[in-house]
Amino acid sequence: MSERKFKFVSPGVFIDEIDNSQLPKVPGDIGPVIIGRTQRGPAMQAVKVNSFSEFVEVFGNPVPGGDSTDVWRNGNYLAPTYAAYAAQAWLKNNNAATIVRLMGYEHTNKTTSTTLYGQAGWNTGVATAAAATVAANGGAYGLFMANSGTSAQTGTLAAILYAVQGTAFALSGTRASGSATTPAAGTYVKNVADKEFILVVSDSSGAKNHRINFTDTSPFYIRKVLNTNPTKTNSNITAGTAETYWLGESYEGAVKRYVTSTAASSQHAWIAALQLSTVNAANKRFSANPSRTGWVIHQHLTTEDTSSYNPEAMSKLFRFIALENGEWEQQNLKISIMDIKKSTSVDNPYGTFTVVIRMANDSDNAPAIVERYSNVNLNPNSTDYISKRIGDTYSVWSDTDRRHRWYGKFPSVSKYIRMDMNVDLDNGAGNSSWVPFGFFGAPRFKRFAVVSTGSAAGTFGQAQVSVYSTQTNVSPTSDATFVLSASSAPLSASILHANYEVCAGSGTIDKYVFPAPQLRVDSSEGTPPSLKNCYWGIATFRSGSSAFDPSYYDMTRILGGAAPSSGDRSGTGIEDSYVFTLDNVSASLPTSAGGGVLHYISGSRALGTSFRGTATGDGIPTGATSASLDVLLKTGVDRFTMSLHGGFDGLDIREKEPFSNRFLDLSSGLTPVEHNNYAYNSIKRAIDTVSDPEVAEYNLMLAPGITHEGLTSHMINVCEDRGDAMAIIDLKGDYKPFTENSNTAENRKGTVLDVVTNLENRALNTSYGCCYYPWVQVRDPQAGNYVWVPPSVVALGTMASSEKKAELWFAPAGFNRGGLTEGSAGLPVVNVADRLTADNRDTLYAVNINPIATFPAEGIVIFGQKTLQVTPSALDRINVRRLMIHVKKEISRMATRVLFDQNVQATWNRFLGMVKPFLRDIKIRFGLTAFKVVLDETTTTPDLIDRNILYAKIFLKPARAIEFIALDFTITNSGASFED
Repeated sequence: MSERKFKFVSPGVFIDEIDNSQLPKVPGDIGPVIIGRTQRGPAMQAVKVNSFSEFVEVFGNPVPGGDSTDVWRNGNYLAPTYAAYAAQAWLKNNNAATIVRLMGYEHTNKTTSTTLYGQAGWNTGVATAAAATVAANGGAYGLFMANSGTSAQTGTLAAILYAVQGTAFALSGTRASGSATTPAAGTYVKNVADKEFILVVSDSSGAKNHRINFTDTSPFYIRKVLNTNPTKTNSNITAGTAETYWLGESYEGAVKRYVTSTAASSQHAWIAALQLSTVNAANKRFSANPSRTGWVIHQHLTTEDTSSYNPEAMSKLFRFIALENGEWEQQNLKISIMDIKKSTSVDNPYGTFTVVIRMANDSDNAPAIVERYSNVNLNPNSTDYISKRIGDTYSVWSDTDRRHRWYGKFPSVSKYIRMDMNVDLDNGAGNSSWVPFGFFGAPRFKRFAVVSTGSAAGTFGQAQVSVYSTQTNVSPTSDATFVLSASSAPLSASILHANYEVCAGSGTIDKYVFPAPQLRVDSSEGTPPSLKNCYWGIATFRSGSSAFDPSYYDMTRILGGAAPSSGDRSGTGIEDSYVFTLDNVSASLPTSAGGGVLHYISGSRALGTSFRGTATGDGIPTGATSASLDVLLKTGVDRFTMSLHGGFDGLDIREKEPFSNRFLDLSSGLTPVEHNNYAYNSIKRAIDTVSDPEVAEYNLMLAPGITHEGLTSHMINVCEDRGDAMAIIDLKGDYKPFTENSNTAENRKGTVLDVVTNLENRALNTSYGCCYYPWVQVRDPQAGNYVWVPPSVVALGTMASSEKKAELWFAPAGFNRGGLTEGSAGLPVVNVADRLTADNRDTLYAVNINPIATFPAEGIVIFGQKTLQVTPSALDRINVRRLMIHVKKEISRMATRVLFDQNVQATWNRFLGMVKPFLRDIKIRFGLTAFKVVLDETTTTPDLIDRNILYAKIFLKPARAIEFIALDFTITNSGASFED
């Protein structure tokens, strides 16, 4: 330490302590990068996990496939998640793996032709303005229900049916007038039992009747009777006759709230195409999109006029956006704001509140909290500022630069959400007295009314369809108070498209709503033991019960025909479902005492009848003053819950495996392929995400199950360009899983001739790739299912176990380290898709395909370790290539420790002092037979020193593995001597 570091003022002894014992940071383990589908987790980002338990926590368990239970509502788990099995195979015997989860993303310059596949997502219909041609072109159809009667009724969308071309829906039964009817869309038909109707599905095979209702315990429950598996409409992967429709959303909770009569013939239903001009509700051609809450708003200030109060005009404070794209967060999580408190300090005028992330299906009486952020505030200069505590960082992918660009001020703390703040609030321009007090509801299609133009009651006429005037400050139970906008023309901005036959008096209005997550109506719902268990805002429980309402899942989905946007409303015919605010919590009903129960009454703040708007009324403490925020919060009205909504996976739900090779091949011959095939673009983007060595460290790369030549070649090229990884690829011509076609097991089986021919035609010559044949069958250790997995999965697992048993430069093959039956793969291997003969093995090995062979005594064994290098050299073997990757990586790390140091002999010696012991250790452990390191004036010449370059030469002799054993057995005469 220099004496200049001391401060000399007066005589004395000066002492300082210098710690030179600090150890350099130990580099983390380097493992493979695995690209593919997982059950959940961060998408299209390189995420490192250090154990299988951590993998499960982040990405979920491996999915064996074959689960066809209500695919629409419960998720597509029909295809195995090969990437998850690969991670399990590796992490069984090693400590680190980097995962890139696939989702659907279209290219910026995508093709939009309906005959190509450049757009992500799906669409069952062809947009058309002619109502008469809707049925012929497929699309989305709404089943609407309401109470019957000649007076005005408020009904609801009850379900959405998605049809392929040539499919039509109708209801059979008695017309609203009492006469029988020929099944037709747009006809009001009476129920045959409580909320029960006869649905007729017509296609080229004829018409089929289905008795359906909305009681989940009934054998006629709509989700039990109708097809809920979209993949059954895909004839490419369906054995036998494919379905021509599926049931999508069903809104059991809304039906129970709006359709209250129970007797036969006391209800009616009708069907309409959900389409407006070129906007089709079945059009979900979007890339993956994150779910989000609506904007959170502040309270109405007591200094403002209550009569003009409109919560929609309140300043937007912030909203929560899921960190990851997709639907998992909205189906599994919701967000509550609780413990709202005003400031009690003159020095700090900002109030506080707590944010909790909860499981969507929990109960308010027993919240299942995933994350909690206590006592956050809206002061941007505070360490407890909500954006600082939770984080606001996010990334945007650039198709031009082929990389992510990162934005935001504060790093992510939450595992699930990030903050999106009002810019003014973020810059300190907000009001310090604001606290979060409400939110904008999920977007939905605009409400509409059917107005009879018949001349008298009991007659039939054509219906005029109009939208409601825009009034968002309502709860769902208040929709009946709405009036038609005088300026609204028929069909104006409504997703509805058709003329409808009605039976009512002239001018009678029937009003219909599109469901959204319901709001809590009063503090007694769900039987909370106290107000502290009463979360206002959305209620995920069933009406009249504390049990979870599964139709909540369908209310949070992205709307078809409404492109994702950063705003709350987007697309034609979309509105906010409501604007909720605690300002509208009321202590009594308008017409009768509330019996000590608080109620949510839309508009009560403006009318002066809300809790904050009156000093009298049941439930308000004695002595409370008008518009007292303190009283409301202290009483326990200090919390509300919001939904996450609008997330989308960007995948075609009609595919069992959204990234199937059959789907990837649909755009073969079109260039560039990524513009014409969103699945190809998504995988290529995932590979490019980890192409930069400074973004992700790994030594192996694989995308299990992907055999498309363009993508597997791209993987090899990326590894070769980096120089520090090897790609394990799967080959075309091998086994085809059931997700690829509808063939029998015999026809799906691959052949040696096919894989050899396909590989030879590619003319690959690189040591940065390897491949195996054939597929194998494993037993899922968790689920117990038997699953066919691509050979790259077990090859990766074998490399992990070989490294654990010996060293990474030992050949991951043979009976000692390649015995799959003996557990070398990290997964229990029970079968192979093709039993190889000795000739088969020779044929495969001759073209650098490593055979997975079966032997009577030893079982299933990886019986080769060649790279894809055709040119004979030491690098045509996997163990040598992995040795070189390891050596280059470690010596590169050592070199960084002398970077920017003086280019002198002492620095050279320090570098040699690190490299030589490292190589000597590898030699002792049988990785090298000899080595030499030269770093002196002959390598780093004065000219190089002047150019700031250190140049060393490292000579290596890799130890070769024994792959062929030749033995001579000589038979001699009895008198021969062995000493001769």
